[in-house]
Amino acid sequence: MAKWADYLISHVRRDSNGNVTSVLMHEDKGESILQLGIKTKNDVITLIKKGYTFKTVIWGYPKWNKGADVHIVKIGNEEFIRTDRNKTDKDNLDNLIPLN
Repeated sequence: MAKWADYLISHVRRDSNGNVTSVLMHEDKGESILQLGIKTKNDVITLIKKGYTFKTVIWGYPKWNKGADVHIVKIGNEEFIRTDRNKTDKDNLDNLIPLN
């Protein structure tokens, strides 16, 4: 399997407004995917700003399926993580499984 990104996001946790607060993050090792644990939205934003790449992934037994690129969008003074770059003031990792 070719490496898709530096890091992958498979699950999200949202606040009462629907904004992402944390994600289940994995490291893409090329031939394997290593689960790193739960990271905050700000952790993801910091890594993207440092030049690391992110994609979403969805488990489709017996393998992971590649999703979309994850980007930062700034609206006013707040930053959001998104799979598209429109200016909606909401995180939109909508196809991912919720973290409990």
